[in-house]
Amino acid sequence: MGLKKCILILTILFGFQSNTYAYESIAYLFAGNTTTYIKNVERTGANIKTVCPDYFEINSDGTLKNTIKVDPLFVQTMHAKNIKVTPYLSNNWDRTLGRAAVANRTKFVTQLAKKVIDLQCDGVNIDIQNLTEIDRDNFTDFMRLLRAALPSSKIISVCVAPNPWGSKTGWQGSYDYAALGSLSDQVFIMAYDEHYSGGAAGAVASLPFVEKSVAFALKHIPPSKIILGIPFYGRYWKQGSQTGGYGITVADVERLVSTYKAKTWYDESAQCARATLTISNTDNAIIWGSNKLSAGVYDIWYENETSIEKKLSLVSKYGLLGAGSWALGQEPDHFWKNYSVWLIGKPFIDIEDNWAQSFILEIYEKKIISGLPGNRFDPNGNLTRAQAAVMLVKMLELENQSIAGIKPFSDTVGHWGEKYITIAKKYGIFQGYGDNLFYPNKKITREEFSVICDKVLFNPDTVDFSQKIYSDVSHENNIWSNKSIIVLSMNNILSGYPDGTFRPKNTITRAETVRVISAMLDYPGGFTISPTNVQSPTPVEPR
Repeated sequence: MGLKKCILILTILFGFQSNTYAYESIAYLFAGNTTTYIKNVERTGANIKTVCPDYFEINSDGTLKNTIKVDPLFVQTMHAKNIKVTPYLSNNWDRTLGRAAVANRTKFVTQLAKKVIDLQCDGVNIDIQNLTEIDRDNFTDFMRLLRAALPSSKIISVCVAPNPWGSKTGWQGSYDYAALGSLSDQVFIMAYDEHYSGGAAGAVASLPFVEKSVAFALKHIPPSKIILGIPFYGRYWKQGSQTGGYGITVADVERLVSTYKAKTWYDESAQCARATLTISNTDNAIIWGSNKLSAGVYDIWYENETSIEKKLSLVSKYGLLGAGSWALGQEPDHFWKNYSVWLIGKPFIDIEDNWAQSFILEIYEKKIISGLPGNRFDPNGNLTRAQAAVMLVKMLELENQSIAGIKPFSDTVGHWGEKYITIAKKYGIFQGYGDNLFYPNKKITREEFSVICDKVLFNPDTVDFSQKIYSDVSHENNIWSNKSIIVLSMNNILSGYPDGTFRPKNTITRAETVRVISAMLDYPGGFTISPTNVQSPTPVEPR
């Protein structure tokens, strides 16, 4: 396969994703296998950073039970995708099993730690539920022993019941929030099942319930350790039945209400979606687990994009570590289109559904970009020289470098980017024009930006730069930029288009720029310029 063809296949229209957001994003995996788990993870795009598969349970004698799901191949596959794996331990709501493991904690923890290490997992999640206040101290000691048994590099995460009422008894009372927060890296608040199977009809996780649960946790646990759990399921109650509250996936709800007679609306008080669904005797209303709804009228409380966005906004509002979902595969695909935007707190109003959304969020989280007035990013807008200087200086972590003795360009004095442009001048990233001018608002072309980026990348000249990889770029016609275009293309930093062109004279967009910055940050060769490695490469001013 030729170099040109290889580059185009790999990088057409920057078709890569990033999952390096500052906020943690976790998803639980259960009731499937390696194949379905991988498929479900791939459906999320770049939105998941950690997965928790259902690998560990408890034998009746209080020893570790490995489920049939355990698969080193899955762990390796996730690591290849830069996704962490922290399998979860569950007692499946069985109090007897939970107590057996806690009573046998010294042996159990030794077994669990060995398995986590042998599988090369990144840590483990403890999801032991339905204990009571009499088990609190023993469960805390279980977590203490686990912390001691695992290397500090392994993540220890613990699930806790939501406790908006501050209860000290029952299930809520089994968790010593403060102690668990001290012993664990992450505390996952299961902020759902406000209404439950066998109980009265209502929201699984109303926004007031969720926010009060977070508020209570913040009294005892640092926000930097709190993971907000959100449900990808709802519950239904059949009108006229004595009991109800059975679980139903959001994906199933959306399918059913679009197929059968239904009325849907949004409950402003609970901040969740609701539906009334009518099933006839002839309807084949199959849901998760191959269950079939019988004829009747059903009241359903569930989540939609609006309610998920509202819950995720609490992460940025309270500075939490991140969010997690129960459970992957229960949600409709469209939840993932803007999930990371919601998780970060919707910093820009104009990037939803944009091809570069994941890169924009990544670079925003790294504080390399801050956007434009009105919470805009303007992804399709053209990059200016001032904007380029600011991004590159921040990317290289040079923003705190002294500019004493460096004369600024005369047309940047008082400009919003003066400091960054002067630093770029100091390090030879940019060279001005005649009469000490910089033209900060001038747009930059794709070939100009290629040359600028090439100057700060460390790469030995071991490539045949006489080769022609784009139909509109050649050594003869682009003598000053040909080398840089080839270097960036070969390193999957800035590549061409499906028609085999590079379009060097086109102005580079802001969306394309953040994709380039993201790729440069991942570039294994490093940079020729850094705060501790001061070099001043020969300036090559863009034409």
